Amino acid sequence: MTPTIPATRETIEANCIPEPNTGCWLWTGHVNPQGYGRFGTRHKAHRVSFEVHNGPIPAGHHICHRCDQPGCVNPEHLFAGTRADNMRDASRKGRFYGQGRPERNPQAKLTPTAAAFIRANYIRGHVEFGGRALAKTYGVSPAAISTVVRGKSWDTGLRLATLNGVRK
Repeated sequence: MTPTIPATRETIEANCIPEPNTGCWLWTGHVNPQGYGRFGTRHKAHRVSFEVHNGPIPAGHHICHRCDQPGCVNPEHLFAGTRADNMRDASRKGRFYGQGRPERNPQAKLTPTAAAFIRANYIRGHVEFGGRALAKTYGVSPAAISTVVRGKSWDTGLRLATLNGVRK
């Protein structure tokens, strides 16, 4: 994709500041809630920078950050890769929370032990061990309790419960 707005090395460099410790060029223009710089209203700044410095992005490719800094537009920190390349890179660097590993998510409210307890003790409609009561106890929604009980999330808790003999 060729940018539809005029972008040059000079316009990229005029809208960023170098970070001396990491070598990142931090975007000083508009930044979206995920931390990615925006070039105009339609373009991510790191993608525009990659194209200005390296040419067109290959079809079906993402522009990934070697530095893991979404606001960085330094072309030396950027590389073109497939979605699978990006996921492997994230997983290798310990930034990927998905794929059955919710306990690695820093925003997780449950633990594998809590999930095992929920599965072993859930009783539909029970005042103390029903979905609403367990949700209130653990600070999650009843829907979250339901996904744990049904094995749709926190399968590590299911494995832990099985290993401990809690659930046969």
